Amino acid sequence: MKAFLILLAALLPLFPLHTSSAPPQETFRDFEGRPHTLDDHVGKGKWLIVTVWASDCHVCEKEIPELVAFHDAHRDKDASVLGISVDGPARKAEALAFIERHRIGFPNLLDDGRAFKAAYLRATGRPWFGGTPMNLVYAPDGKLAARRIGALSRADIEAFIERERRND
Repeated sequence: MKAFLILLAALLPLFPLHTSSAPPQETFRDFEGRPHTLDDHVGKGKWLIVTVWASDCHVCEKEIPELVAFHDAHRDKDASVLGISVDGPARKAEALAFIERHRIGFPNLLDDGRAFKAAYLRATGRPWFGGTPMNLVYAPDGKLAARRIGALSRADIEAFIERERRND
């Protein structure tokens, strides 16, 4: 046992401790390849709906017009939407076609699912299983207020925000 402790003491300097109190940021890319994190978008004094979608997701096809309508109605006031496509770089063309087909005017990031899995775990303390659509609702102060697997409607989001405002 003593020999083990001596060996451990000798090896510890070779493995520096991570001293940063902040967890590492997950990096997403926009469609031009520029890096982004979720923290670049949350906590800007507005509600933020983060929707995770895939171009081959049938439920996403039905949900996205609702999110476009919500974003268009609220972007200059109190809320906005951020999309994260989990199509990955290999399916970038399909993701861009989805954005064009639905005339999506809110910003979208491209991920292969890895960055969002890490971001979801950091935000919720739970692993994300990869299903789409996945929606996260962030309050204006940047705190995660809700999460939902499955489609959201414009009315669902507006009702949630109104309830949260009344409870404050």
